[in-house]
Amino acid sequence: MSNPILTRLAFAGPLKAGATLEARWSAAHPMDSGFRVDDSGRKIQRNIIHTVKVLLNDQLILEAELGTAMTSPVYLAFPVQVPAGGGLVRVLWLDDAGQAGETVQRLVV
Repeated sequence: MSNPILTRLAFAGPLKAGATLEARWSAAHPMDSGFRVDDSGRKIQRNIIHTVKVLLNDQLILEAELGTAMTSPVYLAFPVQVPAGGGLVRVLWLDDAGQAGETVQRLVV
């Protein structure tokens, strides 16, 4: 089994209904492009996070297809409008090795 990938989701801005926050998501994924070689000269297999989906209260608000030019650690910043009753933001991701993860953060108004 592979090691768990550490992720973080944070928000910047006023946490009040109707406000737009900047969501900042990062993942400590190695993001191996498939172009590097190890110390023995063998090619390191490509393994990148290729799909990221963001849901707010189970409604899709962002979907991104990442490529080999993405940095490690992965970092995405995107706007989130705060619903009147607050809500739950979920970031789902999938990499080339089939490993998937989820980061969840509640917006409390």
